[in-house]
Amino acid sequence: MKKTFLKAASLLFLGATLAACGNNGNSSGSSEADADGKTTISFTWWGSEVRHEKYIESIKEFEKQNPDIKVEYEYGSWDDHWKKLATKAASGELPDVIQMDVQYIAQYGTKNQLADMSEFIGNEIQTDDIKESILATGELDGKVFGIPTSVNTMAMLYNPSLVEQGGTGIDFSNYTFDDLVESTAAIAEATGDYGWNDNNDNSTILQYFLRTKGEDLYQYDADGKPEIGFTKENWIEFMGAIADLTQAKAMPTAEVTSNANSMDQYPFSQGKAAYMMTWSNQYLTYKASAAEDVEINLARPFDSENGAMAYRPGFFYSIANASESKEAAAKFVDFLVNSEEANKIIGTERGIPSNDAIKELLYADMTPEEQESSDFLDDIADIVGDPSPIPPIGFAEINTYFKELYAEITYGTMTPEETYDAFTQRCEEIFAENYQ
Repeated sequence: MKKTFLKAASLLFLGATLAACGNNGNSSGSSEADADGKTTISFTWWGSEVRHEKYIESIKEFEKQNPDIKVEYEYGSWDDHWKKLATKAASGELPDVIQMDVQYIAQYGTKNQLADMSEFIGNEIQTDDIKESILATGELDGKVFGIPTSVNTMAMLYNPSLVEQGGTGIDFSNYTFDDLVESTAAIAEATGDYGWNDNNDNSTILQYFLRTKGEDLYQYDADGKPEIGFTKENWIEFMGAIADLTQAKAMPTAEVTSNANSMDQYPFSQGKAAYMMTWSNQYLTYKASAAEDVEINLARPFDSENGAMAYRPGFFYSIANASESKEAAAKFVDFLVNSEEANKIIGTERGIPSNDAIKELLYADMTPEEQESSDFLDDIADIVGDPSPIPPIGFAEINTYFKELYAEITYGTMTPEETYDAFTQRCEEIFAENYQ
């Protein structure tokens, strides 16, 4: 029997629902004022049914407080959202307000499709209660293309029973990548279970590993063009460890996680793996998805004291550059991020709020797991480093290609050296295609 909040967590994980429209269904950028004298703006997002319901209720509250503004909306699954957005961008009809992901913000921002929101900060949009290191995640080349709605960071989830059986005695307040690899192998040997379950988005783990070495997946040169941000040596160290652990059956091959239809099917959720390295907001979902007798704890990732940890946005609110109602759109963004009314409706559905005042407002009503996740973000405030640069245009394709190479490593069909050559070559091709 799963915990009582499994249903909601599963919806969040799947994020799949049929697209739907509100009001008259026109979700493209709107004119300054309608015949009735109201300014109409449009808003589009992806998410679960839970998110849809909360957003629609929030929109009604916004319109009640702002009777001169009407909000039309459209929503759907993750895939549908980006397909429709690409079509609308091509025709110059992006919605006024867009729920935007970190993978795509550079793609839309650098092509002049997103407004620079700097002019609204301190006016229509207040950001005093958002940490600078969090706000900076929506900036590129001195322009603000998105306001972060929620925040998380890289974390290590672990099963204390399996870790203890491994007998390596990891100190989660201070441990290294080598300690993790050693413990992973020892747990598998002692229990017959996996030591470490990959999370099906392993470029994020690689990126964190590179940050512990003072590197990153990518960086930008003086002309603002992206380039590879890591050395071959560090790539091979990481991928070599993954190859060794999967060959020893201390980690599953890529297909085990990718074939799971929901998080409760992961070995980690079933008590068959000791470690899961993922974003801190996923702690709640894994707790919800875990079998009833499986205990899951939250800890810092390895080598966390050198600025490798950084705050990461759950997603952003962006404004279309073609919008004729930018001020009204900015007012709506401010409402979603800062108003007590909207945030009491939405709660922590988007994750732990990026706004510290709102986080404090909601804290008493959070579940114990949500409070633990919120406290975790506060506890690392003194050690977080600068955020990684916004992913370059084409990063979604780069990420997909990395997953393919990672899978080859777990199957033993490519060497770490071969994957380095293939990955860097493909990155350079994608950079050349998108940056002239």
